[in-house]
Amino acid sequence: MPKARSKPAAANLPWWLAAGDEECPHCGRLYFVEVEVRCAACDGPTCPHCKVRHREGHIVCPDCVESEAHG
Repeated sequence: MPKARSKPAAANLPWWLAAGDEECPHCGRLYFVEVEVRCAACDGPTCPHCKVRHREGHIVCPDCVESEAHG
């Protein structure tokens, strides 16, 4: 009788470390909607990896940080 195949390591990760269904528009990583961060400037979604803390303490997306730097 053949051995049962073990599950991949990613299947054993807690939900907050595993890839989710939402895709970050900035980096393309998958994340769970429960950990989504909304930009204070444009209200757009960003993942926890891309969020940037603005000098005023607000969380903003990379696009808003870049547009402020050039504007």
